[in-house]
Amino acid sequence: MKKTHISCAVLGDGQTEYYYLTHLRDIKGFNFRIRPRLFKSITIEEADKLIKELIAKDFDMVIYFTDYDTIVKQGKIEKYKKIVGKYEKRADVMICESMPSIEFWFLLHFIKTTRNFQNADEVVKELKKHIPDFSKETSFLEKRKWVDELCTNGKLSDALKRASEILAEKAKGHTGDYFPYTKNGEGIRWLENNKTVGSKNEGI
Repeated sequence: MKKTHISCAVLGDGQTEYYYLTHLRDIKGFNFRIRPRLFKSITIEEADKLIKELIAKDFDMVIYFTDYDTIVKQGKIEKYKKIVGKYEKRADVMICESMPSIEFWFLLHFIKTTRNFQNADEVVKELKKHIPDFSKETSFLEKRKWVDELCTNGKLSDALKRASEILAEKAKGHTGDYFPYTKNGEGIRWLENNKTVGSKNEGI
């Protein structure tokens, strides 16, 4: 029987991704399931396993949002490259990494910058110039207000545009040792383009 809806599952590295994606889904009316269910960080191997399980459960799209500095900290750059290579030709998997972290994606909602950031802490320091009370603590992340702010006054559209421009610069070789970039915009665009098609709402 032909499917009448498109189903999507989204993976994130930890609770920052989890809360951001949860709030964004509510604000934008996106259709997806979030994995993992628990507020925990996941390794590259766990992400790979989850992706395979979700594909087997007949999800049409699996989007994995990950931080490159987390991959570096885990000492698994080569493992990550192999996983990217395994899925890069599949139409049902998107791997969206941010260098150094998802906070760079948040920062692009306010400014375009290609300043080198060595780690997430440096990005958070810059982000606080625009969201002074930003914190990676649950008490901050669980409140929807900060994601509402990211979605007001065309900020999300600005972030999408800036992220694409920076990826184009990266493709031309305009990079340094810590050149920042994010592929999150590619995943967000997919969610936007498919949000009215329908979703798989039952548990898996």
